[in-house]
Amino acid sequence: MSEKGVLPQSRIYFHTASPFAKEALYYLISGGNYTCSIPYEINRDNLPQYLFIYVKSGKMELHYKNNVKIVNENNLILLDCNEHHIYRALERTTFDWLHFKGNASSAYFDLLFKNSESVISLANNWTITNYINQLITSMKQNNVDEHSASILLHKIFYELEIISNHSQDSQDEAIKRVILYIENHFMEHITIENLAEYAQLSPYHFSRVFKKHTNLSPHQYLINTRITYAKELLYFTTISINEIAFNCGFNSSAHFITTFKKHTNLSPSQFRKMKF
Repeated sequence: MSEKGVLPQSRIYFHTASPFAKEALYYLISGGNYTCSIPYEINRDNLPQYLFIYVKSGKMELHYKNNVKIVNENNLILLDCNEHHIYRALERTTFDWLHFKGNASSAYFDLLFKNSESVISLANNWTITNYINQLITSMKQNNVDEHSASILLHKIFYELEIISNHSQDSQDEAIKRVILYIENHFMEHITIENLAEYAQLSPYHFSRVFKKHTNLSPHQYLINTRITYAKELLYFTTISINEIAFNCGFNSSAHFITTFKKHTNLSPSQFRKMKF
């Protein structure tokens, strides 16, 4: 192996697809079983292929679609190599990989990225890893049945779509729980970290998923909830501005007045005097 960081036990295999496979099927291009260490790195642009990487042990760093992710064992990386991407070993890492093309690969990638990420956990899912192993073995033995290989690639997409939908359903429920939590606790001190922990997501991923579902950042949603409650107190009660500020979770009346005016173009006192 001439690639830096690729250890001697690593293996790479190739397949040359038939004209029919290129026109009508998903088809294999190359694949392998790699064990790598620092400084293994791939930095690539505009390769007209698709790539699965299954990390069996170790840790990698992935740069893709303006995101940086740490990829641990039992995770599958999905890459449209037409897009600029970088991945590197952060320690001794073993992984299986497949380059392929054909048929509806682009459409399937678009579908998967709508519901999921470029990294999908395969914990407790041995079906996909078994399919990947079968495909690599067929290249290793120089015995690729192109129709069977196409079916296996399609089955991988099918399994990933099920996982991504399940992930989406779980995320929907998590966001619903967080929204209910905000509605019941907005008067308290709440941080993004608190909400992410409640949703059982990383703060970065939580913020992205929350905004996707609500069109607001978690902070914006929290402030909107506080302002809405403040409007109700201003309209239906006679309690002081200072009391309203603290009842709505603001740390001072000055902060409350500034925020309220920013969102309504009215001071709390002006809003209270309005006729509806």
